[in-house]
Amino acid sequence: MTDAAPPVLSVRELSVAYVAEEGLVRAVDRVSFEVARGEVLGIAGESGCGKSTVAQALLRILPPPAVITGGQVLFEGQDLLLLDEPALRAVRWRRLSMVFQSAMDALNPVLTVGDQLQDTLRAHGVGGAQARARCEELMALVGLPADRLGSWPHQLSGGMRQRIGIALALALEPALVVLDEPTTALDVVVEGEILRQLLALRRSFGFSIIFITHDLTRMLQVCDRVAIFYAGRVVEVAPAAELRAGPRHPYTQGLLAAFPSVHGADGELASIPGSPPSPRSPPPGCRFHPRCAQAVERCRAEEPPLVALGGRHQAACHLVG
Repeated sequence: MTDAAPPVLSVRELSVAYVAEEGLVRAVDRVSFEVARGEVLGIAGESGCGKSTVAQALLRILPPPAVITGGQVLFEGQDLLLLDEPALRAVRWRRLSMVFQSAMDALNPVLTVGDQLQDTLRAHGVGGAQARARCEELMALVGLPADRLGSWPHQLSGGMRQRIGIALALALEPALVVLDEPTTALDVVVEGEILRQLLALRRSFGFSIIFITHDLTRMLQVCDRVAIFYAGRVVEVAPAAELRAGPRHPYTQGLLAAFPSVHGADGELASIPGSPPSPRSPPPGCRFHPRCAQAVERCRAEEPPLVALGGRHQAACHLVG
């Protein structure tokens, strides 16, 4: 990965809203970020901040009543939001794929593992003996025996189902894989095994990853850079090591203080007071100001832009801009 190479993905001013009786409720509000080739970008934030909505918007698989209301999703030089359905289907899974949060929900319960893998391959022109051989290769890649191709999803453990989801996502050797909280329902041992395996595969095949989770400490372990979301907006972006050592946005500081340290000294955990704002009526100015102990009058009146703080560190905060 080099800084001079064009990013594999460039999201610019992306907005997503949900159609409600009172009008459009904006869940993602003018979000921008990039993913370099071979990079692991983490997206973290509280439940409801827009993480999964962004992931689904990238692949244009948002369920109703969600609609994309603006922005660009430039993937390998083309805007995915302008593609018709046949052109978009040619990109999905072949170049851009996703591992969903719940593998049991993502897998078809009336198809065997092998049938589901072969369906994905056939949809992109890989069939017959070539598809069967590829299925066996994929099982080996994710550490499962080939005889599990004949299993039904309900016959597999949670960790095995999640590995099948990863195999599906890697079936056509995409350039970018979106992981939407892929280990949420797994115990920490299985979670660690799956994440290590994914990173090993990424090193072998060179694809990029967007890793979405609410677990900031886990994200800082596996990601190259991290984007922090709050109330539908990006509030801080930085290299993982830099974010761990010196978070600049008060919300990021609160998130890090709320997680226990495995190796550090014992101490009382801090919590962020209050609750995230409703997307129906976000507060004026900085959306975090009602919960921020450092807020000043400007924070209540003026929305802070995302500004560069040096290097690849950015934050949307009047106190650091």
